[in-house]
Amino acid sequence: MADLAHRGPRSELEEELLRREVSPTPVGDVFSSLIGSLDRGGAVRSTWSAGRAWYAVNGDIERAHTTGVFVRDPVGRQTLPTLVVYVDSRARVTDFTANREVYLARLENAGLRFAEVVFRESRRRGEARPPASRPARPAAPAPRELAEEDERAIERMCAQLPPALRDSVSRAMRESWETGEQQNS
Repeated sequence: MADLAHRGPRSELEEELLRREVSPTPVGDVFSSLIGSLDRGGAVRSTWSAGRAWYAVNGDIERAHTTGVFVRDPVGRQTLPTLVVYVDSRARVTDFTANREVYLARLENAGLRFAEVVFRESRRRGEARPPASRPARPAAPAPRELAEEDERAIERMCAQLPPALRDSVSRAMRESWETGEQQNS
């Protein structure tokens, strides 16, 4: 190959081989150009990017229970899109919704900003949902205020975070602690 570069190509095949050796194209660039050519409006790119980021910034539990991701265009006065995440059970909708501020912060840290993250249970094709067999639960009590020492502990834990993440992470921690206090009382 070295003497080919030194003496120059003799045919079109040698010229193409030399061109590829000198300047290989990363697979990611090829894939991005393919997606770009298929999607002139940018919808596939944004949903694809958001799904890729969702799987990259979250852990095994989120990845295992996510069945799909969709980017919904801004509605009304919203300037940012909404990320809709489909999960496999109602329990996961509840769990993930409690941590939505953390997910927003993680995605923003990865370079994607959303107005909100909405979790929905995915629909199963061809299956009828069984009727609920358990009695309805009584309404949950209203959230209680956190003690001052808990507020200070949350502030100390969030003090080292970047300013862009500090507010959303501290809100998520407060919600989590309030919910935990309700369950433990």
